[in-house]
Amino acid sequence: MKKVFLILMLLMLPGGSQTLAVKWVDLKPEEVESRSQVIVLGTYNFKSKQKSSRGIFYGRQFQVEKVYKGEAAETITAGIDGNDTGWAEEFQQEGGKFLLFLEKTKEAHFLVPVAGPNGMVQGKDGRIVSGHEDYYGKIMNEEVRKPSPAKENEGEGHLIEVLLFSLTGLITFLLIIRFLAREKAKSY
Repeated sequence: MKKVFLILMLLMLPGGSQTLAVKWVDLKPEEVESRSQVIVLGTYNFKSKQKSSRGIFYGRQFQVEKVYKGEAAETITAGIDGNDTGWAEEFQQEGGKFLLFLEKTKEAHFLVPVAGPNGMVQGKDGRIVSGHEDYYGKIMNEEVRKPSPAKENEGEGHLIEVLLFSLTGLITFLLIIRFLAREKAKSY
C-alpha cells in the first residue's frame, strides 16, 4: 500500500513544464526612455510564428510604422510577455498601436520591452491612452524616421536550421553507405 501511495504522489508532482510569473515594478517614463535602445510605433503580428527565449518573453513579428530612436526595419522581432498577448491582441483589434521602448537582454535574441508593460505604451488615434500622456506624447511628436525597407535579420535562425538539416542528411547518407557496404561484404 505504501508503494502505491508513493507512486501516486510521484505522478502528482508537476512535470518538466516551466511556469514563470513576474510582477513588474512601475518605472518612471524617463527611466523607460533612458533604458531603451530602440523606440518604435507599430503593431504586433500575433499570427506570426512565436520565438522562444530563456526568459518570460516570446518574440513576435512587429510591423514598424515609425522609428523614434535607434535603427529598425519595417518588420522586427519584438518581445512580449506571454501574459500580455491576450490584452495586447484585443487592444490592437480595437485599433490600438504600441509605442515600444525596447532593450537588449541576455535572456532573448531579440529586443524586449523595457520592464515588460512599462515599455509597451498604448496609443490610439495618434495619442497616448495608457498613462503619462504628456511625456510619451512629446516623444510621439518628435522627429520620426521611416523604418529601413530591408527585413530585420533576414534569414535569422534559418542558417542553423539549414545546417542541422544538412548534417542530418549527411549522417543518414553515411549510415546508408555503411549499411550497403556491410551487406555487400556479407554477400561474398
